[in-house]
Amino acid sequence: MRIAQVAPLYEAVPPTGYGGTERVIAALCDGLTDLGHDVTLFAAAGSRTRGELVEIVPAALRLRMTRDEMLHAAPHLHLRMLSDVYERAEDFDVIHSHADIWTLPFACRSATPTVLTMHGRLDLDHVRHTLPLYPNVPLISISDHQRRAVGDLAVNWAATVHNGLDLSRYHSATATRRDHLAFVGRINPEKGPAIAVEVARRTGRPLQVAAKIDPLDVDYYEGEIEALFRRNSVAFIGELHEPDKPAFYAAAAATLFPSDWPEPFGLVMIESLAAGTPVIALRRGSVPEIIVDGVTGFICDDVDEMVDAVHRLDDIDPEACRRRAAMFDISRMCTGYERVYQSLRRYDDVLTGAA
Repeated sequence: MRIAQVAPLYEAVPPTGYGGTERVIAALCDGLTDLGHDVTLFAAAGSRTRGELVEIVPAALRLRMTRDEMLHAAPHLHLRMLSDVYERAEDFDVIHSHADIWTLPFACRSATPTVLTMHGRLDLDHVRHTLPLYPNVPLISISDHQRRAVGDLAVNWAATVHNGLDLSRYHSATATRRDHLAFVGRINPEKGPAIAVEVARRTGRPLQVAAKIDPLDVDYYEGEIEALFRRNSVAFIGELHEPDKPAFYAAAAATLFPSDWPEPFGLVMIESLAAGTPVIALRRGSVPEIIVDGVTGFICDDVDEMVDAVHRLDDIDPEACRRRAAMFDISRMCTGYERVYQSLRRYDDVLTGAA
């Protein structure tokens, strides 16, 4: 099958550091190529793929744009990319876009079937206003919970396909387990770094933070978090590169996942579990679809419960964590997407009379 994969341009595919969506796209492209599909990836220069790469911009936008440019110029660049992709639509059997709602006007006018994976939150006004305008475009959710925010709207859900990664290096990670807690991700209010500090402070545990500071979040970090980290002796490591992640997770007593928003998936959770490290998370978004409460970590309703969970970490078997992480591998993700592509082609054949 000839498949176009359309990536956001903010990070390379895969990214050198933070960038969950781009890591998933990289895994999907390579997995589909290994299965014999003809994959063309449209992405920023610096991306790597086993398929064919079409470079859209000279470098990942986060590396070369200011905050204002990210807000105002980046949308235009994504729209130009989509225009270029759909000019070539006849070259593909399926176009699979990860470029959010910008894809929708192009998809509904193309004879080539399109599927759009929704990687972000759907409870935003502009998303709720836009999706009903395109009720026939097939959408993929990355968790069942993600759909709830638009459950009252006419949306064409083709499937839920959980994210998958190559977690082999995490399974084999070797590091001496210590007593500190870990926080991995992005310094952003919705990700809950201040909550992580509170849990560590109340349990008397050291906290290590490996996180990206996006240009859009610099004010939040400098205004609220930098001093908080300093007062509580938080070890702020910054953004981890991919090779350093397995050992970082494996050395922690637990990974805190205090995201206080409807997290669509949360790759941090499966990375931590793959390293044998339990996750203590707030009951938000996809968390109950990934964490098995009391078996691979603890699902908590508030900070008090997170604090209590730290005292019960000896109840968690690292091997149970690793087994759970194996449920989110590349092969399962690719199989899920293959089913969607095949269903789109069968439906297209019926419409065109080719069946």
